[in-house]
Amino acid sequence: MSSTEFEGVRTLSVSVRYDDLGPEGHVNNVASVRIVEEARRAYLGRPVTLHSATGGLLDSLPKNVRHTVRKQDFDYRRELWYQASPLLVDFWVSDIGTTSFRVRSSIRTCAAADPAVVAETVIVLVGEQTRKPWPMPDEFRHRLRSFS
Repeated sequence: MSSTEFEGVRTLSVSVRYDDLGPEGHVNNVASVRIVEEARRAYLGRPVTLHSATGGLLDSLPKNVRHTVRKQDFDYRRELWYQASPLLVDFWVSDIGTTSFRVRSSIRTCAAADPAVVAETVIVLVGEQTRKPWPMPDEFRHRLRSFS
């Protein structure tokens, strides 16, 4: 997986695997969700069990703050077929709340292509011990704005 950044949008590449294909030969809907999730993990950074990952949106959070997916919507606009070159998954922050933010994403076959899949994910920040929503400080809200 590789990535590029431009104007608040971060683009990551994810290869299509044989297991992603349905009986008709196109990337099935469940695989599209997995492709977005795989790229989103890199976009957000800092896996739940590790505090040493760098380069992601959540890297500046305190170690006792986690994130959870509250809601996720997918709009399948056209079929994706197997291709040797990786799919491009774009991410940007579309809305910032008090304890949550929305991340929009899209899957494209190449840089010039229109999105085949568009998704929106609501991410809630929670305290590790309390498991209750964690209010974002201004510094982190500023960081989120740089990803929008």
